[in-house]
Amino acid sequence: MTEFKGPVDVDYLKKAGEIFAPIKQLSYKKMQIKQGNTVLDLGCGPGIDAIEMSRFVSPDGFVIGVDYDESMLRKALEQVEILKMDRIVHFQHENASALTFPDNYFNSCRSERLFMHLNNPEQVLGEIYRVTKPGGNVVIIDTDWASLSIDCQSVKTEQLLSNYRLENFLTNGYSGRSLYRMFKNAHFNDIQVDVFPLYTNDLELFYALSLQETVENNALTDNIITQKELDQWRMELKQTALNNSFYCSINIIMVSGIKPY
Repeated sequence: MTEFKGPVDVDYLKKAGEIFAPIKQLSYKKMQIKQGNTVLDLGCGPGIDAIEMSRFVSPDGFVIGVDYDESMLRKALEQVEILKMDRIVHFQHENASALTFPDNYFNSCRSERLFMHLNNPEQVLGEIYRVTKPGGNVVIIDTDWASLSIDCQSVKTEQLLSNYRLENFLTNGYSGRSLYRMFKNAHFNDIQVDVFPLYTNDLELFYALSLQETVENNALTDNIITQKELDQWRMELKQTALNNSFYCSINIIMVSGIKPY
């Protein structure tokens, strides 16, 4: 298994969705979704999870997927129309830091790989807390990008690129490891943490799913690394791929909790 995250892209989300399938299924289980429930998928993207969760609430419940990216919402709406599920699955444009739903509206809420893109994660978690019913389950999944490790000889370049991703490329690069603290500060009960170590031996897949080339090019433009360092780095990784010895790993963090009564 493997998962790496960059700015959103439909093809990326489909590939990551396949890799994430076991983690996704566990997140649904932790939400304790029941028939007739109303549940929220915050940062729903093209609607993969909202559509999947509809089978738990059917026939008289609702899944509402929200996203700020209108192009993603169009993709999601296309899917529910094709599947004729628009009675159960709804999608709408929302600002995650100022949701339009009333207090105590959802039986459970989830968000996956959204928080790394937020500049106000505490406020967004506060909104999730607000719209969840007392006794409702909240599940947040994010990548711990600080745990990304690539086997290489050019360790200095690896560290420069990793730090650039964390502090410049991503809005909230340390989101994964901060989730537990945020749940504690938000006063959730029964907080649980699950850590999923993932790895890949496929260099092409790593580059595709992590937007690694974009990170490298941006770091070069910003004078974080030199062209010589970048060429050496890329040559080294390509050689490991040719030798079938490429390796990298990363941790995915899932934190869940219950809103108290």
